[in-house]
Amino acid sequence: MQGCTLGEVAEAAGATLHGPAGAANRPAAAFGIDSRTLPAGGVFFALGSADRDGHGFAEATVRGGAAAAVVRDRWERPAAGTYLAVDDPAAALHRLAARQRERLRAGGCRVVAVGGSNGKTSTRRLIHHTLAAGGLAGTQSPASFNNHLGVPLTLLAARPDDAFVAAEIGTNHPGEIAPLADLLRPEVAVIASIGAEHLGHFGSLGAVAEEEAALLPAVRPGGVVFCPPEAAAALQPFYDVAEGVALVPVTEARHGALVPAGFPLLGQHQRANARLAAAVGRWFGLDADAVAAALSTATPAPGRMEPLRLGGGAEAGGVTVVHDAYNANPDSVAAALRHLAAAPAPGRRVVVLGPMLELGRFAGDAHRDAAALAEASADLVLLVGDAWPTPGTDLDAVAAALEPGDTVLVKASRGSALERLFPLIERGVASRPPVRPRGPVP
Repeated sequence: MQGCTLGEVAEAAGATLHGPAGAANRPAAAFGIDSRTLPAGGVFFALGSADRDGHGFAEATVRGGAAAAVVRDRWERPAAGTYLAVDDPAAALHRLAARQRERLRAGGCRVVAVGGSNGKTSTRRLIHHTLAAGGLAGTQSPASFNNHLGVPLTLLAARPDDAFVAAEIGTNHPGEIAPLADLLRPEVAVIASIGAEHLGHFGSLGAVAEEEAALLPAVRPGGVVFCPPEAAAALQPFYDVAEGVALVPVTEARHGALVPAGFPLLGQHQRANARLAAAVGRWFGLDADAVAAALSTATPAPGRMEPLRLGGGAEAGGVTVVHDAYNANPDSVAAALRHLAAAPAPGRRVVVLGPMLELGRFAGDAHRDAAALAEASADLVLLVGDAWPTPGTDLDAVAAALEPGDTVLVKASRGSALERLFPLIERGVASRPPVRPRGPVP
């Protein structure tokens, strides 16, 4: 709600404003839940959690330049500063975002909601990049802001003149998508994939599909749902949409020509994400040439099939790392391994696999299958952690096993923090002489 006053914020959030004379007329520059990153003139929501309560930072944040802090009405407020007292700051955040959604719709802004088991962040970024390169002003989710806090903050970051908002919507427990979908009320829904995500909480692929399908009833009448054919088939038992909403399967035959041959992101699964972005671009009215030109300049999200050069440049040896360790489940591991097996490599193909989290009773079989697939896809497989059929390797030993010229896929769930490996590679490989290539140089 950029451009609104604190009085308007208080009314929309259901808050009582406490502050000096004229505080209601002060503009709200931004909205946030992290006092460390809130810009001057922003509104801070003091949220509570099991290990930290934002109320402990509210006074310092206001003194430091925030326009106001949204706090619980039973919290003892300081005498100085401006505070918006509410029953529950998190609920107030959602009320404010709901009002913002009304404002955006009235201004002609259309919301694209991006869900799915894998590929949400990459697809959302590709959509934003394509539309922005095509001349449309828009806002997208920062990083992976796709939960009950990130989705309302994404809406609140939108500008009055935005033509679109690309909002990522995620889940790791049943029942999380529906309220977020109701908040977004998108004109366009994109389901990037249906796969084995968070099976420890969902229990089956059918339950995953049912949860992802909860986005569909929120699509506005006359809107559209884009997804790959296999996702459309998985969603079919739970398909429930408003009148006039079209389901459009996005295929290589229908949309593949919109993705240029030189599309720079790694992996066939990233080309599938690009087809989804291309379909959205065409729906917004961009011509095919504009879509292809935009996709030709796309860049990867950090930690998602991100190519890195560590340990020196090509002449000094070094290794090529494909950093795909932001998240992992059986499907995304298989997709990354397919890329490694097919991609040209000057030396060895190496896989560094960390644990896949939140798989519950499926974890044992999933890790055994992933390890076997890795062995079939690479010259060397290095397993990290204790989730594997055989004991894992520590990071120092992983770095020591690498040689200049290696192409190394690093894949794991975010909780493994495998990026800790990169400084070890940088130091270790840089100290070794280059080795002769084992295969054709691309």
